[in-house]
Amino acid sequence: MISREILSALAKKGRIEIIRTLKAFPERDFTINELARTAKVPAMTAWRAINELRHIGVVRTRKIGNATSVRIADDRELLRTLRIVPDTDPQRTAARSFAETLAEMNWISECRLFGNIGRGEHSPGDEVDVAIIYDDSAIQESEAKSVAAHMAERIKAETNVTIMPFCLAKREMSRKGGLAAELRDKEIIWKRD
Repeated sequence: MISREILSALAKKGRIEIIRTLKAFPERDFTINELARTAKVPAMTAWRAINELRHIGVVRTRKIGNATSVRIADDRELLRTLRIVPDTDPQRTAARSFAETLAEMNWISECRLFGNIGRGEHSPGDEVDVAIIYDDSAIQESEAKSVAAHMAERIKAETNVTIMPFCLAKREMSRKGGLAAELRDKEIIWKRD
């Protein structure tokens, strides 16, 4: 049976990402800043999460000079309980599946995550914003949008994750300002070689 403390902790922002990262590297000691970078959560979120998770026994910490070292607890019963924490993020998994399915279309150049999922600030049930960069010499915008919307519906039926596709012509990505400038530094989840 899962304790109320653990459920409460898991419901808060960044906790699942922290636990997932620590589970992926059970023998590694992280500084809190390294853990924040690896888990893709803000440093302050990582600090708060570690304090709470240490209090309920999920992680153990120790001081090394000025830094705090963190590692997942080695309590067998607790680790058994933590198996319920998925090893993958369902929204990112659905986004990658969406992008890989679209990749079958020769007019797709790349897909990028943006919005709160791209920033790693999402909660369960949030919609996934995916920018689809397409070759407008091979397909019209209306057709690209239609295909992307159809694929998003298919992914929703398979995963129960809502994908919000945004189509942008490849030539627009070279513009200096606007949305293209913002998308250029977003995570690429699929790119044609």
